[in-house]
Amino acid sequence: DGGLACIAQGVAVTFFDLSSVWWTFLIGYKLYRSIVKQEVELHTFQRTLKMHALVWGSSFVAALLPLTTHNYGDAGAWCWISADSYNQGTGTMWRFAIFYVPIWCVAFATSVHYYAIIRALRGFSSMQHFAGTAQQERLARLARQLQLYPLIFVVSWTMITIVRVYNTIKPHQPLYWLTVLQVLFSPMSMQAVLNTVAYGMGDQVKARWIQLAQDCKAQGSLMPLCCADRGTPLANTVHLQDDDGMDDGDFDKEQMLGSGAINSVGTDEDDEQGADLASTKKDLQEGLLGV
Repeated sequence: DGGLACIAQGVAVTFFDLSSVWWTFLIGYKLYRSIVKQEVELHTFQRTLKMHALVWGSSFVAALLPLTTHNYGDAGAWCWISADSYNQGTGTMWRFAIFYVPIWCVAFATSVHYYAIIRALRGFSSMQHFAGTAQQERLARLARQLQLYPLIFVVSWTMITIVRVYNTIKPHQPLYWLTVLQVLFSPMSMQAVLNTVAYGMGDQVKARWIQLAQDCKAQGSLMPLCCADRGTPLANTVHLQDDDGMDDGDFDKEQMLGSGAINSVGTDEDDEQGADLASTKKDLQEGLLGV
C-alpha cells in the first residue's frame, strides 16, 4: 500500500537479498584465488572490515536508490520495488539495474569460479602422492559437493526472475498460479532448503539420525529427538584415516608445499559437513589451504 511498513519491508528485502548475493560472489572469488591461483592471504581485521564495508555498504546504497523515485510499494506477494509507481517505468528499471542484472552476473561469475576450482581439485586428486589414500577420496568428494554451489544459486533465483520478467512484459495481467509459485519458490527459502539437503546430510549427520531412530525405537517414544545426549556425536565412527593407518591430521604438509599443490585437505569430517552454507565454505577454505 506504499505505507511506511511496506517501504521498510521493501528496503529490507533489497538490502539483505543483495548482501547474500555479494557474499556468495566473494566466497567463490576467495576460494578461486586460494585454490586455483594458490594465493594465500593473511586474514587481518582491516581486510575483513573492507569486505564487510563493501558488501553491506553497496547493498545499503542500492536499497536506497528506489526511494528517490518513490518506487517501494505493493509488488505482488510482498512489498518491494513496485513497477506501477507514477507509471514511469522507473520501478522496472530499478528492479533490473540494481537487482536482477547483478544477480545473474554473479551467477555467471560464480559458475566460472567453481568450474575452475573443481578442475583444480580433480587435478590434485589425480596426483600420484594422493593415489589410493583417504585424501584422494576427500578431494573427489569436495569436488562433487562444490558442483552444487552454483547450481543451487541458479535454481533459487530462476523462478522469481521468470515472474519479474513476466510482470515486465504484462504488468496488468497478473497470474495467480505464478504468484503462488513465486511464494513457494522464493530465493531465500529455496537456498535454505537446498543447502540443508546438499550440505547437512554428511556422514556424521546421517549416523546421528540412525542412532536417534534406534533410540526412539528402543524407548518407544520420540523423546530422544528433543532430549538426545549431545555429548555423543558419533565422531569416532566416521573419522577417516589414510590407507596407511595415519590420521588425515598427520599428513605431511611440507611434501605438498614443495610440489606447488595445496597444503592440506582438512583434518576433521565436520569441516566438510557443516550445517550451514557459510560455515561450510569457510571450513573448506581453511581445510584446503591449511590456514
